[in-house]
Amino acid sequence: MIGLVASLLAGVVLGKWVFALATFPYVLRLRSRNLSLIAFYLYVLILIFYVSGGSIYTHSGLVTAVSSAASVFLLLDDVLRGVRIGRRELVTAAVLLASAVYDYTFIITLIGVVLYVSYVHFGRGAYYLAGWMASSVVVLYLLRNSLVTPVMQSFVLIGLGLIFLLLAERRDVKFLEVDLFEEE
Repeated sequence: MIGLVASLLAGVVLGKWVFALATFPYVLRLRSRNLSLIAFYLYVLILIFYVSGGSIYTHSGLVTAVSSAASVFLLLDDVLRGVRIGRRELVTAAVLLASAVYDYTFIITLIGVVLYVSYVHFGRGAYYLAGWMASSVVVLYLLRNSLVTPVMQSFVLIGLGLIFLLLAERRDVKFLEVDLFEEE
């Protein structure tokens, strides 16, 4: 439920109707997880075409990037875990609704909700997510004069995300030795 509310509120804050399509993957989750995942991927593809991004150093670019990414993350969590409407979800949705009055309060609350949901479901894995977010802010701030295009900014975010993903999964990785030539 949190992902659906976050997506709908992101649509209201950004003034984009396309975020209302998040209801389809959410409702389909009541019937089938696979259908819901297919609808989710179609929803993300539609978002890519209808939500135009900009530099993360501008107000509109920052609001668009954070609200889109966080709402998609939370909706994916709803799709994968199933539809739940409990006390925790209702309180979190109410906090999100109250924060949607102003752009920056919504962004800060949305980031807090992403970290909270990550901590509830993944435990210590949320620390890696918080580390990635904090390091991304620091690196983007330090390189603000060098990263002039949104593509460059995206590559920095993706690269830092991969580093933190590798750090988070370093114990679970099994190294297989592969010979230079295959044996038949």
